[in-house]
Amino acid sequence: MRRHSLGATLVLVALAIAPLALAQTTPKPKKKGAKPAASATATADPTPDATPPPPPPTPPPADAANSDGPTKKALPETPPEQTWDLSDTREDPSKRYYYFGLRYRGDVIPKFIINAFVDGGATIYSNAVGVELDSRKDGFSTVFNLTLQNYNTGDLLFLQKDKPTTANNYSVVNSSLNAIYAAVDLLWSVPLDTSHHWDFEYGIGVGLGVIFGDLHNNWVYGGSGAAGPYFDPTTNQHFQQCKTINDDPACNPANHSNATTNKVGNYSEQAGIAGPKPILFPMVNFPQLGLRYKPVKTFEARLGLGFSLTGFWFGISGDYGLEKQEDSMPTRHKPKPETDPTPDTAPKNDSGLPSLHGML
Repeated sequence: MRRHSLGATLVLVALAIAPLALAQTTPKPKKKGAKPAASATATADPTPDATPPPPPPTPPPADAANSDGPTKKALPETPPEQTWDLSDTREDPSKRYYYFGLRYRGDVIPKFIINAFVDGGATIYSNAVGVELDSRKDGFSTVFNLTLQNYNTGDLLFLQKDKPTTANNYSVVNSSLNAIYAAVDLLWSVPLDTSHHWDFEYGIGVGLGVIFGDLHNNWVYGGSGAAGPYFDPTTNQHFQQCKTINDDPACNPANHSNATTNKVGNYSEQAGIAGPKPILFPMVNFPQLGLRYKPVKTFEARLGLGFSLTGFWFGISGDYGLEKQEDSMPTRHKPKPETDPTPDTAPKNDSGLPSLHGML
């Protein structure tokens, strides 16, 4: 019995040990892609690689939408800056230009014009200076001006028109008159060159002057064979001024036609609406021709001539242009700040957009 029990026990032990022994002897499967171990007999490369490894790539910038910092905005495009070319004197026909400066005119009153009213006399030259403002647009100038003009003559011997050449019909006139004219010249221009430096101008000038000063008118006496500082070459006669009405019969008002005033002793004419010394005197210049020269944007000069009520004249002027550099430059927009002063702090989802849940 004992032998049978011992034999059964051995059999059970053998059956329990058998699976364990099989598990130890069965080889394990190799993992896929595993590399074989290096051989112990393999030799190392005696020359190591001298080329350094490439630098790591630069990380891309963080997405502005996912950034918690202030949002950067692109600056607006700035128009190209233009230069201030003073030599470019072309004018925009839709724009008005202003010039301010000085003028001079020489007024020539020829003797033949004077002789239309009286005989004798001489050619008179008169000076005029003033200031002017030129308002110009589309080739048309309106030149406002304020001018001071003098009519100084010195002593001139005159004979009344169509009267006998006797002493009682002569007189000596001396003018120290002056006038202040407020006037305007209306001038059209035609360009003479493609660079717009030269223009031909034509037009008219009108104005009104206030007369002031003295106009002396004195009777004379003398005649053929007499002595005196005043000489008429057409009749070969010398004369001198009457100081009183008793100096000579020619000084007596009875010998002067329609005489109401004794014009002796350096008599000065009285001012009036009409007569030899008017208070107001008109100015009319027609035609008025000339050249306008504009070498740079900020300067213009004129040379002109024409005919007026008192005779012929020529004139020059120089005006400073009031155009500024910023007037011809394009309007520049004010640059915006590079960063938004109010950063977006609203919570965002994974897509970078504000989260509706976080905003509620």
